[in-house]
Amino acid sequence: MELEMLINKYYNNLNENDRLTLRYIINHKRECVRMSITDLATYCNLSRSSILRMTKKLGFSGFSEFKYSLKSDITFNKLEKENYYQQLNMAIETTLKRFRATDRLQIYHRIQMAEHIYAYGTGWAQRNAVLELKRNFLSCDRRIIDLTAKKEFEIARQYFTERDLLIIISLSGEIKEIIEDIRMLKFKHVPVLSITDSDFKNNELATLVPYNLYFQSINFSQRKNGNSIVNPTSLGTLFVLIDTLFFDYLFRNDDK
Repeated sequence: MELEMLINKYYNNLNENDRLTLRYIINHKRECVRMSITDLATYCNLSRSSILRMTKKLGFSGFSEFKYSLKSDITFNKLEKENYYQQLNMAIETTLKRFRATDRLQIYHRIQMAEHIYAYGTGWAQRNAVLELKRNFLSCDRRIIDLTAKKEFEIARQYFTERDLLIIISLSGEIKEIIEDIRMLKFKHVPVLSITDSDFKNNELATLVPYNLYFQSINFSQRKNGNSIVNPTSLGTLFVLIDTLFFDYLFRNDDK
């Protein structure tokens, strides 16, 4: 990532040959890290001095320092990828462990007996999870009505009764935009199941509703992507939980 960031920083200092050479290097980092300056110059049909000037335009003292940075980039990306796999395995284990420790019988009873099941996702990924939930449960004749927008949720809320079930999927459980609605549902004894990230301590949604399930998200360090700074979060475990909820419900009912 360092090389890409330096190219963005010093882009205006680079000529067309520099940019073509760097484009090749970015796409062939592993090959280039084994090349000498002569090898790279020959391959790119440039002089050694042209390659050296290019590296200095990027702030390096010379080709050796440039190559060391390139090698560090490759090592960092490999470690980060391995770290992701480790974190993903741990997050899945944590999600499933917490799921198994939860008393799901009342949740399944509510799903089975509800006159209407509604579901609301507070964000883009959460709404996708609602669609997956809807698709799964439709196969066992449990229709879920997905509320795709806040206004739709507010309109539908007045029709919820204690014979229904509402499922809310939220990352943090912070629901300021619908907090008054949730309090009114609690007052009316409308059953609500929250599905939220277990990392958030101030999970207001989970404290207000009777049924809770948790997934473990994965947060990564800040990265530069083009001209933007991003803080990537993996919600893959949310979909693991959605699948686990459905199949556990299905198999438990099959056993009866």
